[in-house]
Amino acid sequence: MPPTNRSSSYPLCLFVGALLIIVAAALHPHLSGGGVDELNAIGRSSGWQAVHWAFLAGFVLSLTGLGGIVHSYNGTTGEEAMRAGVIVMTFAYGAWMVVVTFMLGAGWKLAQNYVLPEAGMTSAHAVFVYDMVRPFALAAQRTAAFALGVATYQLGRGLLRASVEQRWLGWGGIASGLVAAALAILFGEATKADQVAFAPPVLWQLVLAGVLMARRPIAP
Repeated sequence: MPPTNRSSSYPLCLFVGALLIIVAAALHPHLSGGGVDELNAIGRSSGWQAVHWAFLAGFVLSLTGLGGIVHSYNGTTGEEAMRAGVIVMTFAYGAWMVVVTFMLGAGWKLAQNYVLPEAGMTSAHAVFVYDMVRPFALAAQRTAAFALGVATYQLGRGLLRASVEQRWLGWGGIASGLVAAALAILFGEATKADQVAFAPPVLWQLVLAGVLMARRPIAP
């Protein structure tokens, strides 16, 4: 059975959301070293807040788009897998939001205190708080990467079972999800490999949205 009442607005939301996430990731300053190095890089970054607000807006738009797209598959044989996928995806973006909001709020404030001229003990306190709290945010990041992989796998599996899209889209979702989950499991949360885990699912969402946008809506 084909998807019902497909609107182009949901693929557009997903496309814009995924694109915002990709652009934000590309513009994100490179962070490495300990708290001193990272706070110094954050404090001297002119676009830090804009990049992280772009991430958060991308999360909201992506989930809006995915929710509408998945709803259009109600009544197909892929309905169950896709519903499970969007539920786990909501959890994934919620966990990802933890690290982004930490870096946007607390990370930025601590960095501003650190780079103040003649900050004295304020700088030492900022580094201490940052080093103590950031492992929590990184644990949320690793959890988000794993959940994003599981969700993408389920969405790809749902597309295959529904048999209404190009099969390569379904297989692409499955492959992207497995890669992301494997990277999150095998590599620690402070490694670049763990950060790379987010790339395949988000790129797959962008492709999925593009394919759906290129088709004429079934109903407004």
